[in-house]
Amino acid sequence: MTLTFTTSVCIQVVDLVRRSVPLALTPEDDPRKEELKVLQERKEQIDKQAHKQVRLILWSGLGVLIMQVGLFFRLTFWDFSWDVMEPIAFFTTTTGLIIGYAYFMLTSKDPSYQDLMKTLFLSRQRKLIKKYNFDINRFKELREKCQSPLDRKLNETLVLKDA
Repeated sequence: MTLTFTTSVCIQVVDLVRRSVPLALTPEDDPRKEELKVLQERKEQIDKQAHKQVRLILWSGLGVLIMQVGLFFRLTFWDFSWDVMEPIAFFTTTTGLIIGYAYFMLTSKDPSYQDLMKTLFLSRQRKLIKKYNFDINRFKELREKCQSPLDRKLNETLVLKDA
């Protein structure tokens, strides 16, 4: 009776120690490390595709703005005059300002290039993760388990500096 109790306790202790030791300290042939590597490669592909889509959106926006300037130039100097185009230009500019202010009110973020790019990237990334059925929770879990305690401490320090 005492022997089975002691064996049971030992098994529980070994199981607790195994769960508490980070995966980074486990053997190289652990299947979880290979799974993490595969998930990291898929996530990198998703991130690259999301970044390409964001760049395409931003370049398209630049193209639209250039076409607008060209159209206003054409209408001002060839088709109409400044007297006709001045109110159109004013209301177009005001509409752009209103859109920027609405973006700020809805997202509480500065309507700057970096914030817009970050927001678009995260949006595209979420859509691609959903599209490709990428298990982000499993990825985060494996990444956390594979980090050494020193890496975790470094990440905590970096997060605190960013905040």
